[in-house]
Amino acid sequence: MILLNINEVYKAINSNERVRQLVKTAPLNIIEQMEVKKFDTKQFVLHQGERYQNTYLLVNGRVKVFLNSPSGKQVVLDVYDSGMFLGEQEAIINRPYSASIINISPITVLSIRNSDFVEWSHRDHRFADRLIHNLSEQIYHLTKRMECYSMHSALQQIGLFLLYCANEHISITRERINYEVDTSYRNINRVLKKLADINVIQINRSIIKITDFQTLQQIVETED
Repeated sequence: MILLNINEVYKAINSNERVRQLVKTAPLNIIEQMEVKKFDTKQFVLHQGERYQNTYLLVNGRVKVFLNSPSGKQVVLDVYDSGMFLGEQEAIINRPYSASIINISPITVLSIRNSDFVEWSHRDHRFADRLIHNLSEQIYHLTKRMECYSMHSALQQIGLFLLYCANEHISITRERINYEVDTSYRNINRVLKKLADINVIQINRSIIKITDFQTLQQIVETED
Protein backbone atom coordinates (compact mmCIF):
# COMPACT_ATOMS: atom_id res chain seq x y z
CA MET A 1 0.00 0.00 0.00
CA ILE A 2 2.83 2.42 0.90
CA LEU A 3 4.71 1.59 -2.32
CA LEU A 4 1.54 2.13 -4.37
CA ASN A 5 0.99 5.52 -2.70
CA ILE A 6 4.53 6.76 -3.36
CA ASN A 7 4.31 5.61 -6.98
CA GLU A 8 1.11 7.64 -7.39
CA VAL A 9 2.82 10.66 -5.83
CA TYR A 10 5.81 10.46 -8.19
CA LYS A 11 3.50 9.93 -11.16
CA ALA A 12 1.59 13.10 -10.23
CA ILE A 13 4.82 15.06 -9.67
CA ASN A 14 6.26 14.03 -13.04
CA SER A 15 3.03 14.75 -14.92
CA ASN A 16 3.64 18.51 -14.79
CA GLU A 17 6.98 20.25 -15.29
CA ARG A 18 6.21 23.16 -12.99
CA VAL A 19 5.21 20.78 -10.20
CA ARG A 20 8.32 18.67 -10.82
CA GLN A 21 10.58 21.71 -10.51
CA LEU A 22 8.95 22.70 -7.22
CA VAL A 23 9.26 19.27 -5.66
CA LYS A 24 12.55 17.98 -7.07
CA THR A 25 14.64 19.06 -4.05
CA ALA A 26 12.04 18.19 -1.40
CA PRO A 27 13.28 15.90 1.40
CA LEU A 28 12.30 12.28 0.78
CA ASN A 29 10.42 12.00 4.07
CA ILE A 30 8.21 14.93 3.01
CA ILE A 31 7.43 13.34 -0.37
CA GLU A 32 6.60 10.05 1.33
CA GLN A 33 3.90 11.78 3.40
CA MET A 34 2.19 13.42 0.39
CA GLU A 35 -1.11 12.06 -0.91
CA VAL A 36 -2.67 12.30 -4.35
CA LYS A 37 -6.31 13.41 -4.32
CA LYS A 38 -8.69 13.94 -7.25
CA PHE A 39 -11.92 15.94 -7.31
CA ASP A 40 -14.71 16.50 -9.81
CA THR A 41 -15.71 20.08 -10.59
CA LYS A 42 -16.92 22.03 -7.53
CA GLN A 43 -16.17 19.14 -5.18
CA PHE A 44 -13.01 20.71 -3.71
CA VAL A 45 -14.05 23.57 -1.43
CA LEU A 46 -12.07 25.47 1.21
CA HIS A 47 -13.97 28.16 3.12
CA GLN A 48 -12.84 31.65 4.04
CA GLY A 49 -12.37 31.94 7.81
CA GLU A 50 -11.91 28.19 8.36
CA ARG A 51 -8.74 26.37 9.43
CA TYR A 52 -7.44 23.34 7.53
CA GLN A 53 -4.70 20.87 8.39
CA ASN A 54 -3.30 20.47 4.88
CA THR A 55 -1.65 22.52 2.18
CA TYR A 56 -2.33 21.54 -1.45
CA LEU A 57 -0.22 21.66 -4.59
CA LEU A 58 -2.35 21.85 -7.72
CA VAL A 59 -1.10 19.26 -10.21
CA ASN A 60 -3.71 19.84 -12.90
CA GLY A 61 -7.02 21.65 -13.34
CA ARG A 62 -8.11 25.10 -12.22
CA VAL A 63 -9.43 26.62 -8.97
CA LYS A 64 -11.06 29.94 -8.20
CA VAL A 65 -9.93 32.02 -5.23
CA PHE A 66 -12.64 34.41 -4.04
CA LEU A 67 -14.13 36.48 -1.22
CA ASN A 68 -17.76 36.45 -0.10
CA SER A 69 -19.14 39.64 1.41
CA PRO A 70 -21.90 39.61 4.09
CA SER A 71 -24.31 40.84 1.39
CA GLY A 72 -23.57 37.76 -0.71
CA LYS A 73 -21.47 39.50 -3.34
CA GLN A 74 -18.56 37.44 -4.59
CA VAL A 75 -15.23 38.98 -5.61
CA VAL A 76 -12.83 36.75 -7.52
CA LEU A 77 -9.22 37.33 -6.47
CA ASP A 78 -7.55 34.93 -8.86
CA VAL A 79 -7.81 31.71 -10.84
CA TYR A 80 -4.97 29.23 -10.24
CA ASP A 81 -3.78 26.43 -12.47
CA SER A 82 -1.04 23.78 -12.30
CA GLY A 83 1.91 24.44 -10.04
CA MET A 84 0.13 26.72 -7.57
CA PHE A 85 -0.10 26.08 -3.84
CA LEU A 86 -3.37 26.39 -1.95
CA GLY A 87 -3.19 27.37 1.71
CA GLU A 88 0.56 27.86 1.89
CA GLN A 89 0.31 31.33 3.45
CA GLU A 90 -2.11 30.11 6.11
CA ALA A 91 0.14 27.12 6.88
CA ILE A 92 3.20 29.32 7.36
CA ILE A 93 1.51 31.87 9.65
CA ASN A 94 -0.97 29.39 11.21
CA ARG A 95 -4.10 31.41 10.42
CA PRO A 96 -7.61 30.65 9.08
CA TYR A 97 -8.07 30.92 5.32
CA SER A 98 -8.23 34.54 4.16
CA ALA A 99 -10.30 33.60 1.08
CA SER A 100 -12.43 30.74 -0.21
CA ILE A 101 -11.36 28.28 -2.90
CA ILE A 102 -13.40 26.07 -5.22
CA ASN A 103 -12.33 24.03 -8.22
CA ILE A 104 -13.86 25.12 -11.52
CA SER A 105 -12.68 22.01 -13.36
CA PRO A 106 -11.72 18.48 -12.37
CA ILE A 107 -8.44 18.68 -10.43
CA THR A 108 -5.61 16.58 -9.07
CA VAL A 109 -3.76 17.86 -6.01
CA LEU A 110 -0.92 16.74 -3.80
CA SER A 111 -2.07 16.97 -0.19
CA ILE A 112 0.67 17.94 2.28
CA ARG A 113 0.24 18.24 6.03
CA ASN A 114 0.82 21.82 7.17
CA SER A 115 3.57 20.70 9.55
CA ASP A 116 5.32 18.89 6.69
CA PHE A 117 4.97 21.90 4.42
CA VAL A 118 6.53 24.21 7.02
CA GLU A 119 9.33 21.71 7.63
CA TRP A 120 9.92 21.51 3.85
CA SER A 121 10.22 25.31 3.61
CA HIS A 122 12.75 25.32 6.47
CA ARG A 123 14.94 22.48 5.20
CA ASP A 124 14.88 23.08 1.44
CA HIS A 125 16.41 26.51 0.77
CA ARG A 126 15.92 26.28 -2.97
CA PHE A 127 12.24 25.61 -2.44
CA ALA A 128 12.01 28.47 0.08
CA ASP A 129 13.40 30.85 -2.55
CA ARG A 130 10.84 29.64 -5.10
CA LEU A 131 8.09 29.99 -2.53
CA ILE A 132 9.05 33.62 -1.80
CA HIS A 133 9.10 34.32 -5.54
CA ASN A 134 5.65 32.74 -6.02
CA LEU A 135 4.13 34.63 -3.08
CA SER A 136 5.58 37.90 -4.37
CA GLU A 137 4.04 37.24 -7.78
CA GLN A 138 0.68 36.55 -6.15
CA ILE A 139 0.81 39.81 -4.18
CA TYR A 140 1.78 41.76 -7.30
CA HIS A 141 -0.99 40.15 -9.35
CA LEU A 142 -3.56 40.78 -6.61
CA THR A 143 -2.53 44.45 -6.36
CA LYS A 144 -2.94 44.90 -10.12
CA ARG A 145 -6.31 43.17 -10.02
CA MET A 146 -7.56 45.40 -7.19
CA GLU A 147 -6.36 48.43 -9.17
CA CYS A 148 -8.35 47.22 -12.15
CA TYR A 149 -11.46 46.59 -10.04
CA SER A 150 -11.36 49.99 -8.33
CA MET A 151 -10.25 52.26 -11.19
CA HIS A 152 -11.73 50.76 -14.35
CA SER A 153 -15.31 50.40 -15.57
CA ALA A 154 -16.75 46.98 -16.41
CA LEU A 155 -16.23 47.73 -20.12
CA GLN A 156 -12.57 48.57 -19.54
CA GLN A 157 -12.03 45.49 -17.36
CA ILE A 158 -13.54 43.23 -20.00
CA GLY A 159 -11.61 44.96 -22.79
CA LEU A 160 -8.32 44.64 -20.94
CA PHE A 161 -8.95 40.97 -20.24
CA LEU A 162 -9.87 40.28 -23.87
CA LEU A 163 -6.63 41.91 -25.03
CA TYR A 164 -4.62 40.00 -22.42
CA CYS A 165 -6.08 36.67 -23.54
CA ALA A 166 -5.40 37.46 -27.18
CA ASN A 167 -1.77 38.40 -26.45
CA GLU A 168 -1.25 35.24 -24.40
CA HIS A 169 -3.14 33.05 -26.93
CA ILE A 170 -5.68 32.04 -24.28
CA SER A 171 -9.11 30.87 -25.36
CA ILE A 172 -11.73 33.45 -24.33
CA THR A 173 -15.09 32.37 -22.88
CA ARG A 174 -17.80 34.08 -20.84
CA GLU A 175 -16.86 31.84 -17.92
CA ARG A 176 -13.25 33.08 -17.93
CA ILE A 177 -14.43 36.69 -18.11
CA ASN A 178 -16.78 36.12 -15.17
CA TYR A 179 -13.83 34.98 -13.05
CA GLU A 180 -11.71 37.99 -13.99
CA VAL A 181 -14.10 40.94 -13.90
CA ASP A 182 -15.78 42.59 -10.90
CA THR A 183 -19.31 42.85 -12.25
CA SER A 184 -22.45 40.73 -12.65
CA TYR A 185 -22.87 38.04 -15.29
CA ARG A 186 -25.77 40.05 -16.68
CA ASN A 187 -23.55 43.10 -17.09
CA ILE A 188 -20.88 40.98 -18.78
CA ASN A 189 -23.46 39.83 -21.34
CA ARG A 190 -24.54 43.44 -21.88
CA VAL A 191 -20.97 44.59 -22.52
CA LEU A 192 -20.20 41.67 -24.83
CA LYS A 193 -23.36 42.37 -26.84
CA LYS A 194 -22.33 46.00 -27.16
CA LEU A 195 -18.87 45.02 -28.43
CA ALA A 196 -20.36 42.47 -30.82
CA ASP A 197 -22.87 45.01 -32.16
CA ILE A 198 -20.03 47.36 -33.18
CA ASN A 199 -18.06 44.43 -34.67
CA VAL A 200 -15.20 44.58 -32.16
CA ILE A 201 -15.70 40.94 -31.18
CA GLN A 202 -17.35 37.88 -32.65
CA ILE A 203 -19.15 35.38 -30.43
CA ASN A 204 -19.40 31.83 -31.73
CA ARG A 205 -21.26 29.73 -29.18
CA SER A 206 -19.07 29.93 -26.08
CA ILE A 207 -15.89 31.20 -27.79
CA ILE A 208 -15.17 34.93 -28.13
CA LYS A 209 -12.78 36.25 -30.77
CA ILE A 210 -11.51 39.83 -31.17
CA THR A 211 -12.11 41.10 -34.71
CA ASP A 212 -11.05 44.75 -34.29
CA PHE A 213 -8.04 45.14 -32.00
CA GLN A 214 -7.54 48.84 -32.73
CA THR A 215 -11.06 49.86 -31.77
CA LEU A 216 -10.97 47.68 -28.64
CA GLN A 217 -7.68 49.30 -27.59
CA GLN A 218 -9.21 52.75 -28.11
CA ILE A 219 -12.25 51.80 -26.01
CA VAL A 220 -10.01 50.61 -23.17
CA GLU A 221 -7.95 53.83 -23.25
CA THR A 222 -10.83 56.32 -23.53
CA GLU A 223 -13.76 54.77 -21.62
CA ASP A 224 -14.65 56.71 -18.47
